[in-house]
Amino acid sequence: MYILGVNTGPHDSSACLLKDGELIVMVEQERLSRRKRAFDEAPRKAVAACLRAADISLADVAEIAVGWDVPLLSEVEGAPFDAARFHEWLLPDGGEGRPPTRFVPHHMAHAASALWTSGFEDAAILVLDGRGECRSTTLARGSAGKIEVIRDWDTSLSLGNFYSIAAQWAGFTMWDAGKLMGLAAYGRPNQAVPLTAADDDYTFPGAPAPRRRPAQHYLQLHDFLFENFGKNNYPYAEGDRNEPMAHASFAASVQAALEDVLLELARFARRRTGADQLVLAGGVALNCAANGRLVRSGIFSDIYVPPVPHDAGVGLGAALLADRELSGRGDTGPAHRMRHAYWEPGITAEDIASSIRDAGLSAMHLSTEDVIGRTAAHLAAGRLVAWCAGRGEVGQRALGARSILCDPRHRSAVARLNSVKGREIWRPLAPSVLEEYWSAVFETAPSALCEFMLAAVPVRGAARRMLAAAVHVDGTARPHIVRRSVNERFWSLIDAFRRLTGVPAVINTSFNLADEPVVFSPDDAIATFLRSDIEVLVLGDCLLEKPSVAEPVRDHDARRTARGAHGVRAVRAVRGALGEGTPFLPWEAAPRPDGEADVRW
Repeated sequence: MYILGVNTGPHDSSACLLKDGELIVMVEQERLSRRKRAFDEAPRKAVAACLRAADISLADVAEIAVGWDVPLLSEVEGAPFDAARFHEWLLPDGGEGRPPTRFVPHHMAHAASALWTSGFEDAAILVLDGRGECRSTTLARGSAGKIEVIRDWDTSLSLGNFYSIAAQWAGFTMWDAGKLMGLAAYGRPNQAVPLTAADDDYTFPGAPAPRRRPAQHYLQLHDFLFENFGKNNYPYAEGDRNEPMAHASFAASVQAALEDVLLELARFARRRTGADQLVLAGGVALNCAANGRLVRSGIFSDIYVPPVPHDAGVGLGAALLADRELSGRGDTGPAHRMRHAYWEPGITAEDIASSIRDAGLSAMHLSTEDVIGRTAAHLAAGRLVAWCAGRGEVGQRALGARSILCDPRHRSAVARLNSVKGREIWRPLAPSVLEEYWSAVFETAPSALCEFMLAAVPVRGAARRMLAAAVHVDGTARPHIVRRSVNERFWSLIDAFRRLTGVPAVINTSFNLADEPVVFSPDDAIATFLRSDIEVLVLGDCLLEKPSVAEPVRDHDARRTARGAHGVRAVRAVRGALGEGTPFLPWEAAPRPDGEADVRW
């Protein structure tokens, strides 16, 4: 039985396909339309890509599950719902063979996407976002069979809207919550902002009582907050992109207020549900600093956030709900834990060869072993590498399938990579770290959030110099734990880099440029590579080097590196190829799991 799950917007439209209750493919519309966040786009291309990947037609689908209750949304906004017009907009070629459509309340879809991919039998659920139909925050309890709402907060109390409006005040856009979060680390939380945690609750002190429809709550809150920030928060004026640091302490104060509320809601959830585990969903669940603080609080023994907690993931939640009802699988126990985010369709060797040929380029076609060895040597030489292999990841984090990689040892990489991507110079970069060396790098044990790069974690003092480009100003990093069992190819690349440098991590950011979606196809990868200062592109087992790139390492050294040359032999090989001037920073590594100690510089 196939269930097609969709998010119909107004932003981040997407599609996914379940087969007998298991997710088999997921595609975000923006990756295909090449318009970031796919504003007001129907997920038509995403639906077609999912059906093509499964080699089925729409007639094979039992039901379409939508991650919004569109009729209810129309009702609360005072607009009539036109079913025929909606379906024509969604799938204009569906015709009479279109499957029946199920509309799932937005927060229920968010909750299901987190709960039934967590593997938890029983969990507290918090959904926090800009808005659903008429909710902005929901507390629920979930089990294998059902989701029970305990309390919700209406759209006039939207934490997501509060944070996005604060981002605008600081000089960003309403979609730049991540930039505000990054800026917060440079300031001190010494300013009062109108968001206060209360007993089992939170408020916007002084905000006027809502008197309008939910769509107007955002404008009402926007006007109230802008007036309040202008009167009470330094520098008493809207931000300027040319002077972001003036708002650093404002950003820190907003971040601290959000974290205080999140901890209060978590304590409330713990008491009301009695559950020892928590799942989070909604756009606010992308706030890595808040997630990290929640993990360190110890309120819950385990916390899970899916790789697509924002609106692109509600189609998955809607599909899971539909499948459980149609199939009767609801009481058979929890779904398996989602251990990876590689749900896009894969790219084939034929696709790669065709794209390279159409671009008029030449590439080296190597064995996987030699690609890994040669790429590791490029990274050790300080080059930027675009890495595109296997099925792409979904969500907003690069996890080693569609990534730009570089050496984490040198702080200069931050300015260089941010310049290449068109990002602000002060924004942090994130590391992908081998699972076997986690405890040598970070102060806390890895949580489930680190599988999808969704929590900030304190870096050990001894490791900060080694990860100079990955450590934020507050001493934390937003790491991705790399398990061999999940992505052996990416794990092997980082391990080859470690054998050359002693460093079990690489900088890993998404393969895209400013205001563009992450690359989807080999054509996208090549076009982005050619328009940027990225020096090396890896497409599957093909390697493309720009003319300015010198030979990084002799072939026999690359093979030896990939097979596991250690210690002095590896150092001599890379020094001989890269020159004696290549810097190596001190790194006191833990012994390898196989008992063989790394060289200590």
